[in-house]
Amino acid sequence: MGFHHLTIVEWWKPAIICALLSAAATIWLARYMKRLTSSFMRYLEYPAAFILSFSVLLGLFYTVNYCLSDNNSVYEYKAPVVRKYIEEHTRSRRAGRRAYHDEKYSVYVVELKMKDGRIKKMEKPLSEYNRIKKGGTIRIFVEEGFFKIPVIKANKKQPN
Repeated sequence: MGFHHLTIVEWWKPAIICALLSAAATIWLARYMKRLTSSFMRYLEYPAAFILSFSVLLGLFYTVNYCLSDNNSVYEYKAPVVRKYIEEHTRSRRAGRRAYHDEKYSVYVVELKMKDGRIKKMEKPLSEYNRIKKGGTIRIFVEEGFFKIPVIKANKKQPN
């Protein structure tokens, strides 16, 4: 799911496709799940097979779409900034043998309007976040993914 934030698609579209494929795979995979679950938990074979196949298929979808994108289809898109805000998150840090401390940190988020009308959230470092103005534009480089779903290639150089 690390590639989801770099893919320009609404989350439910790949989820529905992967759910339908994993429903078909569940019937085949459930008989192998009997080896992992005991006989008194027979009712767990189908849900476990569905969750496993759905997770693997969704991960494969995003990974293949991003990693096998067409390098020749790179284009620059100037995305208008709709909104920018700071989210505060908390992470736990081990401070001793049995003690944990919660640390707060900030994530700087910019919402961009894509050309098809979708709003895409992107996290930015503080130095870039301070330079961005609401109503301004951000240059992003977009490639056509393997499944024809556009992906953001952040580390790309300017196309030739």
